[in-house]
Amino acid sequence: MNGLLNDPQFLGLRLAGFLVIMTVLAVPSLPLISAISQSIAKSQKKSFYDKFGKQLTRMCLVFGGTTLAILALGVARYLTVDPIMLQGPYQLPLFITIGVIILASIVLTVYFNAWKAMRKQKSAHITLGLVSSALLFCAVICIGMFANVLQSIEHFLPSAGTPLEILTALITAASSKAFITYIGLGLITGFALCGTFGQMYLISRREKDDFGRDYYKFAIPYAAKWAIGGTVLQLAASFAMLAATHLSVVTELITTSMFNDLLQNPIVMAWAFALLLPVFACILWTFIVLSATPMRRKISIYCAGIVMVIADISLLFAAYIGIMMTMVQPIIVS
Repeated sequence: MNGLLNDPQFLGLRLAGFLVIMTVLAVPSLPLISAISQSIAKSQKKSFYDKFGKQLTRMCLVFGGTTLAILALGVARYLTVDPIMLQGPYQLPLFITIGVIILASIVLTVYFNAWKAMRKQKSAHITLGLVSSALLFCAVICIGMFANVLQSIEHFLPSAGTPLEILTALITAASSKAFITYIGLGLITGFALCGTFGQMYLISRREKDDFGRDYYKFAIPYAAKWAIGGTVLQLAASFAMLAATHLSVVTELITTSMFNDLLQNPIVMAWAFALLLPVFACILWTFIVLSATPMRRKISIYCAGIVMVIADISLLFAAYIGIMMTMVQPIIVS
């Protein structure tokens, strides 16, 4: 196995990075789910959907703000080591990324704060939520495109190019199959995590946002349904990713290796976690949906959340090795 995988410091930093990435990828889908919930509330005239949308938008602000602060600290640390992002052609994509993030944050904040003021203009308010979601998706893509050219050994920005040439090079680097596949998979995992995080957030806000027992009897299963739907979509994407990257290698290892050897192989274990753990989480969520007292299933909610975090870290790790890294065999063969 690769020696770096046995380095606790390297592994810890990589896992922490994946946690931040997962949160970044989940943030854009939260106002989308909020806007959809508002639409259901408007059509069915049920206020619980509207309350759920507002809570999810608040969660988006909390999660997004925390993640943004962590990213800012990470960028500041990066600049102390290598100030390349403030030099030459990297200034333009950096400022564009910051601008899109600021614009998305402003629109999202207005969307949340206008919840009461625009209660009689639901269509306009829902549109505002959809716009904030679209801007957040753009912000995530901008972050991904910028990170792509920073770490890529195949693409670079012209040092003396015009703004148009710099943007063309940036888009060209992001048009690769590897980047599109990985960012698409990441956004799918982020969508699956929205319902997962939403359930835990509802529990944490139970005392502060006391909307009554009936509301939480509705909201927890409703969030669980979003988690199940997103996870089914994620599993489909995971199988497609496995088929496109490591299927032949994993199949050969399973048929030729001893069980103990499989347990020591990082790729086999990563794919096992990525494909099996979400199924277990869906089973727990199914019991929550069917439960007459979902608030009493806090252990299941938190267990499913932990399981999904492990599964998504494993999936992003396996996909990163299979798609983004150039040397695969030395890592997957023990």
